[in-house]
Amino acid sequence: MAFTLATVSRGTAPGPPAEPTRYLLPPEAYMSAEWYEREQRLLFGRTWNLVAYEHDLPHPGDYLPVQAGADPVLVVRGHDGELRAFVNMCRHRGMALACAPGHTDGNVRCPYHGWEFSPVGTLERVPQRASQFPDLDTDRWGLVPVALGTWNGMVFVNPDPAATPFAQWLGDLPGRFGPFDTTQLDEVFRLQVPVACNWKLYIENHVDVLHLWYLHDETLGMYDHTGFRHDQVGPHWVSEERLRPDAERVRGLAPIAHLPDDERDVLRANLIFPNVPTSSSESQWMTYQVVPTGPETSLLDIRIRGERGGPPLDDESVAQLLRVLRDEDGGAVEQIQRVLRSPRFEVGPLAAHHEAPITRFQRNVVEHLA
Repeated sequence: MAFTLATVSRGTAPGPPAEPTRYLLPPEAYMSAEWYEREQRLLFGRTWNLVAYEHDLPHPGDYLPVQAGADPVLVVRGHDGELRAFVNMCRHRGMALACAPGHTDGNVRCPYHGWEFSPVGTLERVPQRASQFPDLDTDRWGLVPVALGTWNGMVFVNPDPAATPFAQWLGDLPGRFGPFDTTQLDEVFRLQVPVACNWKLYIENHVDVLHLWYLHDETLGMYDHTGFRHDQVGPHWVSEERLRPDAERVRGLAPIAHLPDDERDVLRANLIFPNVPTSSSESQWMTYQVVPTGPETSLLDIRIRGERGGPPLDDESVAQLLRVLRDEDGGAVEQIQRVLRSPRFEVGPLAAHHEAPITRFQRNVVEHLA
C-alpha cells in the first residue's frame, strides 16, 4: 500500500508547514449551549455519522434507533437484507417509532396510534382509516428517508436531504486506512465511558502528535514517535508509526491472520471526521467514537474487533486500554475543560508540525458551521 506522507522528526523539522499552525476556536466553542446546538444542526446534521456496525442488525426485520445530530434516526434491515434509514418519527403525530433495538417479522408499528410502516418505509396500515381518515393518501405519508452508507462493516447516516454522496465524502480514505477487513473480525469488547469535556477537545488530543512523547511516555513508549507519519485525507486524518527495533510487540488478542507481515509492527491512529478516532495494530481494530452529550460532556463509545474465534480481551489488556484512552487522554482534556472556565485562559503557540492537524480539524469544523 502506498503512502505519500511527510516523515516528522522530533529533532529535525522539515520545511515550513503548508499553512499556519494556530488555534482557531474561542473558549465559547467548548462551553456554549449555542455552539453545541449549532454543531448538532449544521455539523452532525449535515455530515456522515457512524451509528452502528452491520452486525448490530444481523437479521432481516431488525431495527435500531440511533441519533445523528438533532435527528432521531431508525436503521432497519429490510426483509430483502438491505439496510435503510428513516427519521424515527411516525408520520401521524411525530411519535418515535422505536426507543430500543427490536425485530419485526412484518411492519414497524407506532405504539401511539397503531400506524404501521413497512421496512422500506411505506405506510401500510392505518387503524380506523375508513371512518377517521377517509381521504388519506397513504403514498404521501411514508417514512422520511435518511441517506445511509456502509464501509468495512460500519454503518453511517446523513440526515441532510442534500447530503454529499457517501463515496465522495470517504474519498481516498478506504485506501489509506491500512489492510484491515473488519468484516472478517468479531467484536470482542465494547464499553461506553463518560468524559467531562467537550467532544472537540478529545478529537484535538487524538490528532495531536506532540503529546505522545510526554502524556504517553510509558504506555506508548514502545513506538518510534520520531518516525510518526500523518496526512490529511479530505476532512479525515490518517497516521502510522512503528515499534522501536528494541521493543516487544504488545500482546493481548490473537494476531489478525489476514494482515501482511509488514503491518505487524505498525500502530495506526486515524480519524473519521468529525468524531470517530480509530486505532489498529496487529491484533485489533478499534473505533472510539466521541459522542457529544452536552456542551461540556461526551460519551466515549469504545468498540474493538479481533480475530474471529480468538480469545477475549483479558483484564490486563482492558486496564491498559483504559489507562490510555480514559485516564491519560480523557484526564488531560478534562483538565483543559476545567481551565477553560478561567477568564485568563488562552492558548499559546502551537508546534509547527506536530500540532498542525489541530488547526486543520478546527478549520473543517468552522467551515461546516459557516
